[in-house]
Amino acid sequence: MGSGMQQHGWLRVFLASLLILLAAVVLGGCKQVQQVQEVLHNSQPPAVSRGERLIAYEQGGNIWTIEATGDGAQQVNKTGNLMLGSWAPEASKMAVLSGINQNGEWVTGNAGVLDLNGNLQPVMGPQGAITIEPGEASWLDSNSLVLGGLGAIWVARLDGSQYRATALYTAKHENSEQVWHPKAVPGGSLVSFWVTSTEGTEGDVTARLVIAPVAGGQATTIFSQTILASGQAPVDAIWAPDGRYILIYAEPTSGGNPWWMLDRTKGSKKQVLSADAGDVQWLPGDQLIYAPQAQLQVPKYALLDAATGESKPFIAIPSWVNWLQVASDNRLLLARATGDNSINWDYYVAAADGSNVKKIITAAGDAAWQP
Repeated sequence: MGSGMQQHGWLRVFLASLLILLAAVVLGGCKQVQQVQEVLHNSQPPAVSRGERLIAYEQGGNIWTIEATGDGAQQVNKTGNLMLGSWAPEASKMAVLSGINQNGEWVTGNAGVLDLNGNLQPVMGPQGAITIEPGEASWLDSNSLVLGGLGAIWVARLDGSQYRATALYTAKHENSEQVWHPKAVPGGSLVSFWVTSTEGTEGDVTARLVIAPVAGGQATTIFSQTILASGQAPVDAIWAPDGRYILIYAEPTSGGNPWWMLDRTKGSKKQVLSADAGDVQWLPGDQLIYAPQAQLQVPKYALLDAATGESKPFIAIPSWVNWLQVASDNRLLLARATGDNSINWDYYVAAADGSNVKKIITAAGDAAWQP
């Protein structure tokens, strides 16, 4: 009996020692795992914060990107002879013009898409490359665009290594009909564009803003105005982010106010802003930022509430600012023209309240915030 108790005692000691040893191993292992995780974490590059979003800009015929901090300037393409268009919604590529041809103030180029790795994908139609002017391309979604060029409105969709374009609307030969400025209507199923003609206006031009389904179908006129035009149509349509409102610019032959606001839910329209206004862009919440005296080159901005029609001053900005763009985080991209031709710009980034102004780009062409 005494021998059995002794054996049980040794057994308890052995088991206790074993548990202590296992605990030490487990704790040591956990500590090792934690140390390994810390090493792996510290070896990873830090995640890019939204405060380090990119700005794309054109300089010397090349497309560059730079962080909003002013760091990390990088040339995206290697081919040259490009002009910057708009960012795609997912912010990893942008529309561009390649093979730029400039004859005086008339600029054309081949439509293309450039990603951040420098890959340039052309937009091809039935007869080859689609030639357009600056500002004649708008993103429908991350893999498709609507374009205006060669006398037609095109919808281009990604097809392997290129974007394949099919005609959505072709200008008619009679009455010198032309098509201009296609825009994606928020929501993805409709496209708006302008149709101009000389029908029944004794030399003046009738401009119609129409909407057509992306999938094809009848175009519906939602606005019409007799305008002054020679070579290009002085018209535009700027859609609010939710698609309810459209700010329309159409220079009337009478020389009156060219700005109109259409409310799609009410089917109403009214004149807004003034003939001197310009530099317009929508903000979330149907707020419109604009320069009331842009045509007089006065660098002051205001906010217009599309629903109430009320206008109030925007934040104070430096007197040298010629142009600004608001980022999705409300920071500002400010621009100052350099030289007599206003082609080159110096760019600055500022906080949402206009403070902490920092110069990040010198003597560049167009620039735009990454979405």
